[in-house]
Amino acid sequence: LLNTIAQVTIDAYHVEAANGTPTPVGIKKHLDAFMNQNQQAENIEASRPTFMQLVDRFVMGEMKIMNGKQRGKDKAPNTLKSYGTTKMHLEKYQKAFRVSLDFNSITLDWYMKFTTYLKNEGLGENSIGKQVKNVKAFMQMANKLTFEMDGKKYQYTTNKEYQEFGVTNTPADAVYLSETEIMSLYNFNLSGNKRLEAVRDLFVFGCMVGLRYSDYSSIRPENIVSMEGELFIRTFTKKTGELVVIPCNPVVLDIFNRYEKNPNKLPRKISDQKFNEYIKEAAKLAGLTAKGRLLTKPGLELWECISSHTARRSFATNYFLSGFPTIDLMKITGHKSEESFLRYIRITKEETAKRMAEHNRRKNWAVLI
Repeated sequence: LLNTIAQVTIDAYHVEAANGTPTPVGIKKHLDAFMNQNQQAENIEASRPTFMQLVDRFVMGEMKIMNGKQRGKDKAPNTLKSYGTTKMHLEKYQKAFRVSLDFNSITLDWYMKFTTYLKNEGLGENSIGKQVKNVKAFMQMANKLTFEMDGKKYQYTTNKEYQEFGVTNTPADAVYLSETEIMSLYNFNLSGNKRLEAVRDLFVFGCMVGLRYSDYSSIRPENIVSMEGELFIRTFTKKTGELVVIPCNPVVLDIFNRYEKNPNKLPRKISDQKFNEYIKEAAKLAGLTAKGRLLTKPGLELWECISSHTARRSFATNYFLSGFPTIDLMKITGHKSEESFLRYIRITKEETAKRMAEHNRRKNWAVLI
């Protein structure tokens, strides 16, 4: 600072000398202007919201959806939970490296250090990608937001290095159950274990309606509607807020009959953790023990690979294999592009070959040969 003041004084002297003999009063005016300017800059920085304060606003749900049909609506609880996880990692990073992150800290160099830190903490590629995606969302919003001081507006930041951050998203290795396997599980006698029977029935219900566990485990009586003599599930998804309408097939109706005494005609909801534990137990008893279904861990038996989300993936994959239009399936699964939908379902090369063989059988080759 002293060197800067010295240089300002020298510059002031030359300016004053160009207009006559420099005087202490004239030079002081230049110094006062510099100090006032410097003080204003300090006041602006003191008033500027911090990076972590902005992160808190995201976690608290203050930031709304800013694009698409959901513009202006609240973000889903799972999204807010994801922001909270990112905040935790940012706080741990600051503590580990004894730094205080601000908007100007979020540089390409910081991105390299942060992702390396997360990897060393044991996070997988997709988990790291989620944290980076959230940081990019924070910084994108920071470049749009302004704060006010002395009647003037200032941007939170103009730092746009975040735009260079890469977000990894490797398709997760997961399984689906064929219709035969689903029905084998459904028809297996679990009447001696009501706990497993209820979880199995709720899982099969999920396989038939294609909703996420948070949705298919939370169906209310008002979500079951009658249209032209047939029953449908009509609900808004928790993650995206999209309206979905799904017909109740005979298996769904059978489950409704089994639990007709319950208000929503379904088994009661339990925690994700317990559900995943119990459905594995039920699947093992039902004999779903084939190996090699999970490419990254071929030694695992099928029952070990099943979770609450297997139901939704099974629904999408089985309907796709049956020839049901992809665009109509996407209206239920909520995928925005066919590319993302095809990444989501689990179609092996053998199944693709079988579909092609079936196509060949239907084709009238006699006309061509």
